[in-house]
Amino acid sequence: MKLVPDLICKAAGIQHIDAKELTLSQRFCEAVLEANRKINLVSRAAETAQTVERQFLLSIAALELIPRDGELRWLDIGSGGGFPAIPLAIFRPDISFVLVESIAKKAFFLERTIETLRLPNVRVTQERLDHRRRAISVPEGAFDWVSVKAVAEWEISLEWGSMYLRPGGCLLTYKPILIRAAESRMLEKHNFKMLSSMALTDRLPEAELHIFIVRKND
Repeated sequence: MKLVPDLICKAAGIQHIDAKELTLSQRFCEAVLEANRKINLVSRAAETAQTVERQFLLSIAALELIPRDGELRWLDIGSGGGFPAIPLAIFRPDISFVLVESIAKKAFFLERTIETLRLPNVRVTQERLDHRRRAISVPEGAFDWVSVKAVAEWEISLEWGSMYLRPGGCLLTYKPILIRAAESRMLEKHNFKMLSSMALTDRLPEAELHIFIVRKND
């Protein structure tokens, strides 16, 4: 597969991608494709290359919503093939990422990929996080951002965010539909408020997803 710079710029809402970012992005997607032959990171379908490209573009679509306001600590729960954290880390070397993955083979893939790409702002921990149980290696209330892409229901994502975010921190999630009334009530229940959202159909045709960012109240 070969990533198209214009598609990357459109998805990320940027005017230009530099050579280093493009090279790292290409190498990351190739690593996912190679590993996916042995580990089910994204899909077993025939159109795996398209799936990897789509997941990469979905990941970097969040870039426009992330402020540049000093050093940030980011926790990605259920990292799997590294989406969205590794694509975000390529474009935001100023953010420190912790990737949590419970499956040993996937965690090893992430560690090897991070080492190969030389991403000093990313580390991996193999651990199964429970939204009701204290983690061993992930400190509570220590992160500015938490991302949960596809491993939990809405309320569990909020519970994780409530546990690991500092006051004022943000939870980033992807959802196929708009927030419904019941889900809005969950925000108040878990001490969050809606900060921003983005429909992805304009940037990525057939991507019937929204990115939601909710903020933990002070």
